[in-house]
Amino acid sequence: MTLCIGIDPGLHGAIAILDPAGELVSATDLPVIRDLSLAWIDGSAFQSFILDALQGAPARAIVERVSSMPGQGVASSFQFGLGFGSILSVLQAMLIGMVLVTPSTWKRSYGLGKDKHASLHKARLMWPRADLRLAKHEGRAEALLIAEYGRRHLAGVEVVTINMGDAA
Repeated sequence: MTLCIGIDPGLHGAIAILDPAGELVSATDLPVIRDLSLAWIDGSAFQSFILDALQGAPARAIVERVSSMPGQGVASSFQFGLGFGSILSVLQAMLIGMVLVTPSTWKRSYGLGKDKHASLHKARLMWPRADLRLAKHEGRAEALLIAEYGRRHLAGVEVVTINMGDAA
């Protein structure tokens, strides 16, 4: 019974976990630590959320493949990369296999474009009991849709795993 973890990275991102039937296990905003002008994902809280939700079940993570955007400043690009790296590092340390998927790929599978409100509406229809009441929950909505994309389309795709015995 492999659970599917969907992650919408970023400081306003979220994580969602679905069971093999596509039912919601858990979803929440990503935990963030802030120190003056710097912010990053709280790896300890992120890991605890995953461990609590999985309850020992195997899982794979589908993470939105992100990069800096044209016109984005150096400082904001650094901050975004810091958060993305935090997410990947925790998953790797937990030995959870990962698949990176571009926004255009997973959104196309639902007929969605760049409008995050459309993602929120779609997720509300698919998971009516999920806490998606507010516009700011668009990260949760996208994390749910990413997890569902992975559950439906990536069952046979090899995940990226790191054998810690080979590292040194």
